[in-house]
Amino acid sequence: MKPFYEGQGVRIWHAAFEAVLAAGVIDVQRLALVHADPSYGVRERVRRRSNRRGLVPSKTPRVAGYAQAHDWPEIEGDDRPCDPSAVLALGRPTVLWGAQNYASRLPDSSAWWCWDKRDGTTSDDNGDVELAWTNIGRRTRRFGHAWRGLARASETGRPHLHPTQKPVALSTWVFEQAGLKRGDRVFVPYMGSGPDIAAALGRGLYVDACDVAEWCCRVAVAERIAGPLFATSGA
Repeated sequence: MKPFYEGQGVRIWHAAFEAVLAAGVIDVQRLALVHADPSYGVRERVRRRSNRRGLVPSKTPRVAGYAQAHDWPEIEGDDRPCDPSAVLALGRPTVLWGAQNYASRLPDSSAWWCWDKRDGTTSDDNGDVELAWTNIGRRTRRFGHAWRGLARASETGRPHLHPTQKPVALSTWVFEQAGLKRGDRVFVPYMGSGPDIAAALGRGLYVDACDVAEWCCRVAVAERIAGPLFATSGA
């Protein structure tokens, strides 16, 4: 199996992570962290522009009139419940986002992590927080970082790259919580737009990232490696 991209300590695989593992190209025992953000059967609303979602008057000079949302491709696997068993079977330090949606399929843990996406702002029709199951440590942890459409604590003025995009700052925080050091290896089973790649490059980490969607692989190379989000902290 050949990677879609390889360079600068990053390998991007255009394939399901199970197929990548079966090909024997990942040394699982050398992985310092498995950082996973799977789809979990919530049928994320991807036809946002067509449905006029996010049509908000904009006061910024860079947008004329209204800030339009995007229409996105359907998210692979979002039409069925998440089964985390293949990720858990790796037996490595692991962080699984969106875990409140499949908690009954996870082992007990006292170390749940919380991303507060409102961080002091008001609620809307999306969740205020997202929870991550982890087997790292024994304490709950909270990361406050506003992320709601155009109102973002970081990456302001930069394009949205994926319908369920997470900030680079969140990946950086996770790597800090996991105690990763330069030269450690991170496995990303569900890459999306690749925020883990930008965070890892900024910390000297090695990354293997997988996605079944070729457009995600193209975005990750163009925006996270070659483009404006290369090796940023998300600020």
